[in-house]
Amino acid sequence: MRAEITTRGLAGTLCVLSALLLSGFAYADPDGSLPAEGSLPAEGSLPAEGSLPAEGSLSAEGSLSAEGSLSAEGSSLSPTVWLEKMGEALRNENYAGNFTYIRGSRFDNVRIVHVLDQGRELERLFNLNGDVRELYREDGEVHCYHPIADLSEDGPAGHDVHIGPFTPVFSDRVLSTQNLYHLAMQGEDRIAGRSAVVLTVSPRFNDRYGYRVWLDQETGLLLQSHLIERGKIKEIFQFTHIEVGEFISRSSLQTAIRGDTIAHPLALDVNERKEKPVWKVNWLPDGFRPVRFRGNRLHFTDGLATFSVFIETSGRAPMPDLATIEGGTVVITRRHQKTGRQITVVGEVPVRTARRVAKSVEPVIY
Repeated sequence: MRAEITTRGLAGTLCVLSALLLSGFAYADPDGSLPAEGSLPAEGSLPAEGSLPAEGSLSAEGSLSAEGSLSAEGSSLSPTVWLEKMGEALRNENYAGNFTYIRGSRFDNVRIVHVLDQGRELERLFNLNGDVRELYREDGEVHCYHPIADLSEDGPAGHDVHIGPFTPVFSDRVLSTQNLYHLAMQGEDRIAGRSAVVLTVSPRFNDRYGYRVWLDQETGLLLQSHLIERGKIKEIFQFTHIEVGEFISRSSLQTAIRGDTIAHPLALDVNERKEKPVWKVNWLPDGFRPVRFRGNRLHFTDGLATFSVFIETSGRAPMPDLATIEGGTVVITRRHQKTGRQITVVGEVPVRTARRVAKSVEPVIY
């Protein structure tokens, strides 16, 4: 079964949860899995972890070949030290390059310029395919820019923007939730012409996603990452070209949009709010906690992944029970048996986890 969700409110709320790349939703099989064989087929699905080309590829078990064995320099550092280096590099290095981000059938090509100027982080991301958009960040403040000429009468369309692992917050949160993940070094590789070390961030339980990340051996910068569910790749981030050094200056941060622009802010995190919930979730994966309640909307995080629960209260005709996925983002809808309300779970968790969360939702009785 195929259909479309065009819920502007859902997209706007996802925008609050995270910020990096523009995305949409597409329907998949109910279990949310993608084909395991081969490289990218015409439909844009992703290969299983370990089915990449022979050069620099991983075996089915996830280990590297003899050519990719870990050097003495790489083996002397632990996974936690490499994650600390990753966070420091993303904050403190000057770099510019192009990367691709693949989520299900979505393929984004983005140019990034990052400059540390007198202690302030300045960064601009240029969306190179699809709609013309740029994200500009000064420390923790992020704005999305659109050409005025491209806007409809309703203004900027709702869209969600994903962080992925390409943020210092990723390494900080993995390090703060090590009881939920197992960290391991997996050898060396070469990405965008640079030597890289490979490490895995594997969930101790199958109720959340894992990661395989390639870090620049010289600086610790993230060069490539895979989002993984039970050995299958859900999303791929990879630099195709990158330059690192002091020669990258503020002049590289100039907008490429011609003519007048309009901007709107993006929030990098969910702000905690104290509000009595109307609905409750009786089951959460280990480590997840509520961070925001807003009437019929509930938001949760384990510090790394996020998901939200929405309860339809407008009286609109509900959709049928659905399980949909785009890359690592899942959407589950179901009808509450007692009240008839439609419950929707949206977030960065496996389909089975989202379905169990949806089944546990109940109204709060005061």
